[in-house]
Amino acid sequence: MKVWKWLSFTVSSLLILGACAPVEQPQQMASSSTTSAKVGWELEWEKTVAAARQEGTVVISGPTRETWRNVLVTFEEDFPEIKVEYTGANSRDFWPRIFRERELDQHLWDLRVGGPDPQVYEAKYRGVLDPVRPLLLLPEVVDEDVWFGGLDGAFFDKEKKYVLGFVNFISFLAYVNRDLIPETELTSVKDLTHPRWRGKIVIQDPRGGAGLNSLQVLLMLQGEDAVKQLLGNQDLVVANDTRQQAEWVIRGRYPIAIGLVPDAFLVFREQGLSFNLQPIKDSGKGASTGTGGIQFFNRAPHPNAAKVYINWLLTKDVQTRLSAATKQNSRRLDVPAADPEAVPDPARMDQYIPTQKEELLPVRRRALQLARDFLR
Repeated sequence: MKVWKWLSFTVSSLLILGACAPVEQPQQMASSSTTSAKVGWELEWEKTVAAARQEGTVVISGPTRETWRNVLVTFEEDFPEIKVEYTGANSRDFWPRIFRERELDQHLWDLRVGGPDPQVYEAKYRGVLDPVRPLLLLPEVVDEDVWFGGLDGAFFDKEKKYVLGFVNFISFLAYVNRDLIPETELTSVKDLTHPRWRGKIVIQDPRGGAGLNSLQVLLMLQGEDAVKQLLGNQDLVVANDTRQQAEWVIRGRYPIAIGLVPDAFLVFREQGLSFNLQPIKDSGKGASTGTGGIQFFNRAPHPNAAKVYINWLLTKDVQTRLSAATKQNSRRLDVPAADPEAVPDPARMDQYIPTQKEELLPVRRRALQLARDFLR
């Protein structure tokens, strides 16, 4: 039974029993203190939920893909008194909007569900974000043992409190339509700059998201010359829509895709299409949270609803549903892996590139600058 559905009964029952109980003997005091401590978080949760219901709304920006939206709005099923106002947007478009609104002293949003692109850290530096960590309340959310790398490992900012990532997977720099290009002809990331692939590569807009992640990985693996050759010589086609990019590579219009997110081609499998998209094997070096991050805005118009939403989103039940829908692995260790091949190996963490960590922001910014210089 879900925690938010039985708390009211539990606390009410305890209060009734407490009113009827006899005076405690000294040996009973320890047990009573333990019970009071347990009830403490429950009472805070009930108080927060009640305030959230009074607010009546939580305003969220999140991924544009339906696989994400369809799960993220199910919050209303568990909390029908709180309406979800959901706007899908890419980071590269959303954050400039936020900065313009702040210049006008507008505070319209509660939460952003999205990956920690450079603009997220810029928002932190500008004081646009408030910490997420103090909002975590439910025992199953604050339990260190349920998170890959502990709770600290789930935070991507240096302070370990602002930018939380709840998705955990090894990202591949590039995917290839193997029905058109066999593995013997394109085996390594370094081959992407070969002239034979000119005009055959589509890249997700590298101003943010998976496209930028991929450029950053290439920069760290192959160096700046390789990135310049790719951007300057290969006549890359830039896709602004993840579904369009997936369709292009599936249908062979552009048989090589950089920055392709796997859940973007799920819809085509569901439609019964058969295709053979495979990652370039030596490109699986990025340790990513993808779009699976949380940012909480300061001066949020519905702070209690936002707090309830964050805790709800990080529960095992919701993470299981989201992982199953998007085919991306949750950072929760008690959620079954949706993509076992993309689960990071704890013994090899030093071999992965945590592209979205704040410590690597200078490299990420350099990749972004190169993209802007060559893809105008």
